[in-house]
Amino acid sequence: MTQIGVSILNYQAATETIHCVRSLLDAQELAAGAYALHIQVADNASDESDFKALQTGLDGLAGVALHRHPRNLGFAAGHNRNIERLLSTAAPDFVWLLNNDCLVDVGTAPALLDCAGRRPDVGIWGATLLEADGRTIQCAGGCSYRVWLSSYRQHGHGIDLSRLEALASPRFDYIAGASLFMPLATLRKGLDPPKCRAAASERAWLNEEFFLYFEELDLARRLRPGLEMAWCRKALIHHAGGSGTGSGQGLRSAEAEYHSTLSALKFTRLYHPGLLWLMAPARLAVKGAIHLASGRLDLFKALLRAYRDFRAWPG
Repeated sequence: MTQIGVSILNYQAATETIHCVRSLLDAQELAAGAYALHIQVADNASDESDFKALQTGLDGLAGVALHRHPRNLGFAAGHNRNIERLLSTAAPDFVWLLNNDCLVDVGTAPALLDCAGRRPDVGIWGATLLEADGRTIQCAGGCSYRVWLSSYRQHGHGIDLSRLEALASPRFDYIAGASLFMPLATLRKGLDPPKCRAAASERAWLNEEFFLYFEELDLARRLRPGLEMAWCRKALIHHAGGSGTGSGQGLRSAEAEYHSTLSALKFTRLYHPGLLWLMAPARLAVKGAIHLASGRLDLFKALLRAYRDFRAWPG
C-alpha cells in the first residue's frame, strides 16, 4: 500500500487544523484502503487555549501525531521538523506539505498518486486550489513570478471550476505552497542544498532563511536537473488562505506584510542580486504608496521594518 506522509503546521488556528486533518482522514476512509496516511501536526507555539483545543480535537485519531514547538519556527523550519519526524517514524513514498486551512476532496490524494505514477520526472506536484465558494479557482497548480516587481500571478485565478479541463498547463516558476506533493526521492536526492546558513543544517529541505513566504519559490529554484514541476488538475483542495499569518477575508496583516517583504528581498539577493537595485526601491515605492493611500500605517511601518532588518541580514 502506498504510504503518504502529511506535514501540517498550526498557529492560533486549531479549528481550521482539525477540519483539515479530518478531511484527510474522511477521504482516506472513503478510498477504502487505496493508500495509508501518516499525519504529523506541529503547533508553532500557539497560546495554551488554542493548543489544548488542538489536542482535544486530534486526540485518538488514527495515524495522527501532534507535537508542540517551544517557539514559532515559521513555515520552512516547522515543516522541516515535521519531515524529519515523518522519515524517522514512517516509511512514506510521498511527502505532502499541506496548509492547515485546506480541505481536501475525496479524490484529491488518489488523483495526486495517479499523476505521480504517470510522471516520475516530476519532483513537485501542485493541486487545484479553490476559493471558499468551491467553484472559483484560486490557483491551478502554481504561479509565475516577476523578479523586478517581486510580484506573482496565480495560474487560473478567478476562473470557474467548470472550465478546469480546458485550462492549459504552463511551465510554473513555482508550485503554490498551500499544497506541495513530493515523491520521497525529491527529498532524498532531488534538491540542491539551500543557500546561506541553512545549508549547514541537516534539515535542509526547505530554506530556513525564509520564515514565511518564498519558501516554495526557493524550493523550485533548487530542484535538480531532470525534475519538473507540474499541476495535477483533478486534485481539488478548498483553501481559505491567511489563517497562519493573521490575514484573511481580503485583509492583510502587518505580520504578513513584514515577512513577505523581507523574504522578497532575501530571495532577490540570493538568486537575482543584479536586480536588487531595481526590485528594492520599486517594491518600497509601490507598496508604500498603496499603504499610505489606504490609511494602513501599520502596514507601512511593517514595510519599513522589513527593509531595516534586511540591511542587517548577513545572507
